[in-house]
Parts: sequence; structure tokens; C-alpha cells
Amino acid sequence: MKAILFVDDHEVLARLSCEILEMQGYRAVSAYNAADALEKFEQDEFDILVTDFRMEGMNGLELAKKVRERSPSTPVIIVTGYGPIDGNKDRLTVLQKDNLFPELLEKIKLYLGEAENKPKSDTKSKSKNNPTDALQAS
Repeated sequence: MKAILFVDDHEVLARLSCEILEMQGYRAVSAYNAADALEKFEQDEFDILVTDFRMEGMNGLELAKKVRERSPSTPVIIVTGYGPIDGNKDRLTVLQKDNLFPELLEKIKLYLGEAENKPKSDTKSKSKNNPTDALQAS
């Protein structure tokens, strides 16, 4: 089972995102700041890092740099509610929080080699029970 470390200082968003990722078959672990994330990264192995950009203390770019120093092959996805990120020299994937899912799932699958080559018209339509709708609405 592929493991994802999801870092966001908004605990509710982090927990809900992890629940959605677990429903998709991933092992998802949440951290609420960069220091917590680095500690968890040292204690466990993760296949991908998803991190908020703007957090107290160390931001998502700084966290990505530290993770890449320890594990250069670990893919990093940065999520933000603040538009383009200055200083993204590493060309990290950046997603907007206002429409996080299902784009985040597509990027995770792409990085983990699980992407399907299906046209977008084949994707499931949104339903009232779609768990990703809750995050898009918040």
C-alpha cells in the first residue's frame, strides 16, 4: 500500500484529506506543521509528500527542500490557497486548494505510476455522496 504524508496547518482539512486518500486505498498520515512532518518522515517511509505552502514556521517549499535532501526521489505536491508561488525553482507541482480533489488524486496516481489512460469523459460524475465534494465546497 502506497503511503502519503499530508501536511497542512488546518487540522480539519488535513484529517479529511487523509480520510479521502484512505478511501482511495492509500495509507495517509497527517502532520500539522513542517517540524511534525519532518519527524514523521524520519520515523516512517512515504511514497509522496503533499504539503500546504503557507504554514507557521517553515513553509511548504522549505519542507520540500529538506525532504528532497533526505530522499531525492520522493515526489512533492504543494497545495495553496494563495495563487502562484514565487521561488518554485524546482518546478514542484502546485495545486490550488479551492479545487483540490480530484486533481490531487490524479497527480498522486501519476507520480506513483498508477495513472489510467482514460479520457476525462469516462470519469465518474459527481454525486451527493462523493467525499471530495466536501473539500471543494470548503
